[in-house]
Amino acid sequence: MKILITGVSGMLGSNLQKVLSEDNCVFSTGNSNFPEEPENYMAFDLKSNSYDKLIKWSNPDLIILSGALTNGNYCNENPTEAMDVNGLSVSKFINATDKKVKIIYISTDAVFSSKTHLAKENDCVSPESVYGKSKELGEFFLNQSHREFCIIRTTIVGLNTNSRKTSFLEWIVNSAKNNEAINLFNDVTFTPISIWDFTEEIKHLISLENLPKETLHIAGNEIVTKYEFGDQLLKNLQIDRTSIRKGSITEFKDRAKRCTDQTLNVDYYQGKFNRTLPNIKKTITSIKHHYHEAHKIR
Repeated sequence: MKILITGVSGMLGSNLQKVLSEDNCVFSTGNSNFPEEPENYMAFDLKSNSYDKLIKWSNPDLIILSGALTNGNYCNENPTEAMDVNGLSVSKFINATDKKVKIIYISTDAVFSSKTHLAKENDCVSPESVYGKSKELGEFFLNQSHREFCIIRTTIVGLNTNSRKTSFLEWIVNSAKNNEAINLFNDVTFTPISIWDFTEEIKHLISLENLPKETLHIAGNEIVTKYEFGDQLLKNLQIDRTSIRKGSITEFKDRAKRCTDQTLNVDYYQGKFNRTLPNIKKTITSIKHHYHEAHKIR
């Protein structure tokens, strides 16, 4: 299968590219060139008016849209760009490709409000941020199309291949190793899944005869606070934890609005596809394995 993956200069996209290249012909794109970029890579701006060059080059059977502007503050300050990259780009891909081209769109828990606990696929969306609204727009375009598509909402954690980027996980580890005090929210809950476990679920979905034309929640199956996650992560990596402190999201007035409840209900996906998604112990174990495999975190 010929697959085009967007966002390969980012954390998830780079891992998808690496794993899916084992059994498929993968073309990839990102918003910039970077030292670790793979073969068959094209730097491409999703704000471009024409996608013809990208599609002609890759000629995909399947497109995985994992590229996005995810920084909440940046999205708030640049709402037009956020809507273009995270939302309008979906419409552009639909219009630039033949109807036989399948599309997987990676969405987010941020399409829900803080009032929605363990959000289910059919719960009403009500994003509280520009980022969430921009991803809701991307979902809208696919739901209004007549394409074979799948929308996947998730909350991922992992390590970057791109040495120019730093993830939430890497920030925690680097801060602790440098003995820099950081506050991790004890009043924000989420259901994280590692990029490596998440990629295995993508592999499963594209192995099916038909791509499920629906919205699916693929995340961890256990709730933790951001503080609990950081604490367990450092404990398992045997890194001193004294620099991390319990904090409250209410203390950060200048921070882009983000839901305090970012939990996703994964029961539907697990039941329909007979899959077991990871609890927090397995997620941390997966991170630990890949952390040591990489020898260090930048």
